[in-house]
Amino acid sequence: MLRSLRTYVKDAVFDRVPGLLRKGPASGRRIALTFDDGPDDLTPMYLDTLDDLGVPATFFVLGENAERHPETVREYIRRGHQIASHGFDHRRFTGLSRGELLAQCARTEVAIGGQVSGRPWVRPPHGSIDATTIVSLLAARYTVALWSVDSRDYLDRDVASLAATCAPANIGNGDVLLFHEGQHWTLNALPRIVSALHGAGYELVTMHDLFAA
Repeated sequence: MLRSLRTYVKDAVFDRVPGLLRKGPASGRRIALTFDDGPDDLTPMYLDTLDDLGVPATFFVLGENAERHPETVREYIRRGHQIASHGFDHRRFTGLSRGELLAQCARTEVAIGGQVSGRPWVRPPHGSIDATTIVSLLAARYTVALWSVDSRDYLDRDVASLAATCAPANIGNGDVLLFHEGQHWTLNALPRIVSALHGAGYELVTMHDLFAA
């Protein structure tokens, strides 16, 4: 899902673009779980599961969903998670004019009540981004937050397979794992995934804390 971005920014350059985040420091055994597309009716179950597992996460929420579930937005924060923008209605940023793009981001910021990270973070829907979009977002002082490991849970509904994709053998220091809300199979895979990562000595933190280190 990063293919469109890498058409414009090769991997060797990608990780050196200020304000564009994909993989955190490799110096510590820390990784971040991230979830896109919420909040929705399953969000309370995601939050309960993460509470039970004792790990924080970063949630990239849709503005239209945040407007429908303002109480859930507050619950993310109350339980110690990071929230950030995933655009307003999941339209690809590459199909928007600069004005439409910034309007989407601004409306989402209002819906989520701002971000504690200072400079606001945004994750482009579908990971769809190009050079023009990058320039527009960075010039507007947004941090563009992507990922380094894709669970592919939007295609794979098998719990064991998801756990294998995200097993310690496939993870490295500083990795950012991509998951999605609203999916029972993702929810059911989380205990296996987190248990295995903890067993391998990884600390799970928010994406903000991962990069702050």
